[in-house]
Amino acid sequence: MFEFHYSTFLKFLLLLAAVLGGCEYLSRTDKLNAQLGEAHSLVATAKEIAEARRLEWTQLKSARDKLDAALKRENAALQQRDQLDQKQRKLEGEIKYLAASMTDIVAQIRTAAIGSVIKELKLPDGGSLQNTKILKIDDNSISFLHNDGVANLQVSAEKLPQELIEKYDLGTNGLAKSLQLLEGEMTDPEKAK
Repeated sequence: MFEFHYSTFLKFLLLLAAVLGGCEYLSRTDKLNAQLGEAHSLVATAKEIAEARRLEWTQLKSARDKLDAALKRENAALQQRDQLDQKQRKLEGEIKYLAASMTDIVAQIRTAAIGSVIKELKLPDGGSLQNTKILKIDDNSISFLHNDGVANLQVSAEKLPQELIEKYDLGTNGLAKSLQLLEGEMTDPEKAK
C-alpha cells in the first residue's frame, strides 16, 4: 500500500527544509527590516537632536563671545576708573597743598603789611585818607590809622580800593577762600550741592 520511496522522501524533506528555512529567512528578514526601520528612526532622531545641540552650541558660543566682549569693556572701564581715581586723589592732594600754602602766604603778606604807611589812600567813593598806617587786616576789612583818626574799611561796603582787596586777598571771592571752599567741597561733597 504505501510504498516508501527514498527519493520522494528526500525531495519532501528538502522541500520541507526549504519551506522551513524560507519561513525562518522571511521571519528574520522581517525582524531585521523592523530593526532597520527602528535604526533609521533613531538615526533621524539623533540627527534632529544633533542639529538642536549644534544650534544650542552656536547660541552658547555667541553668548560667550558677547560676555567676553562685555568683560573686556568692563575691565577697560575699571582701569579708566582706577586711573581717574588716582588722578582725583593727586588733584585733591595738590588742592589741599595749594589751599594751605595760599593761606600761609596770605597770612604772611597781611602780617608784613601791618605798620606800613600809604601816603595817600584814594577811596572808591572819591575821598582819600592821608598818611594811612595799616593797623589790622582780616578777611573782610582793613583798619587804618590816618591823619584824621582811625578807619575800618569793609570789603562788603565797597569802601576799600580794589587794588588792596586783590593785594591782601580779601573778601569771599579771595583766592585763599576759594581754595579753602574747594577743599571743603572735596572732603564733603554734600556741601557742594
